[in-house]
Amino acid sequence: MSEYMTSWLTMIQLLLRGRSFSGRERNCVFLNCANPGDEHPEAGITPFANMSAVSGLDFAEDGRGMAVVDWDHDGDLDMWLRNRTEPRLRLMINGTRDEGLQQDASFVAFRLRGTSCNRDGIGARVEVASADGSKSIQTLYAGDGFVSQSSKWLHFGLGTSTAIQGVVVRWPGGEPETFAGVEPGRRYVLEQGSGQARP
Repeated sequence: MSEYMTSWLTMIQLLLRGRSFSGRERNCVFLNCANPGDEHPEAGITPFANMSAVSGLDFAEDGRGMAVVDWDHDGDLDMWLRNRTEPRLRLMINGTRDEGLQQDASFVAFRLRGTSCNRDGIGARVEVASADGSKSIQTLYAGDGFVSQSSKWLHFGLGTSTAIQGVVVRWPGGEPETFAGVEPGRRYVLEQGSGQARP
């Protein structure tokens, strides 16, 4: 038997016994510690802190994939974890609230519909400008993780902003399009060429 076949059989035997040949890849969560606007942090300083244990996501499973979606429709993102070992799927409901805020943080979410580009608007960039002057940009991808795919809804956290100044979609292969009538705390369908956000 060739050396290649022997290593293949050994790997299959490991998997059948519930063992991992990749070193038990636990889930990791990192906090971005860089100051806004810092493009190049000082040498030797790590701009990310490992907060896996504090987050509650540092499970002993052999993690493989993650997808985010507002599963319970409460305005914050929840998480599905995919593992090679049991449990194969784990749903993590986001139940955190910032006690320091005077009011609940708001959001807005969009589902794109292409007409002259692809139907799902894959590759489109959405820019949301809040009334407080802050801007957020997201791009819709066809795939965003290993053996996982997050929701096609683009979810924007708005903090305590009470108004949205504007929404611009840059469709693939097309001109930028502005959408009117967008309010925080709601979900909208943005159809290419319509110029109007539909709740």
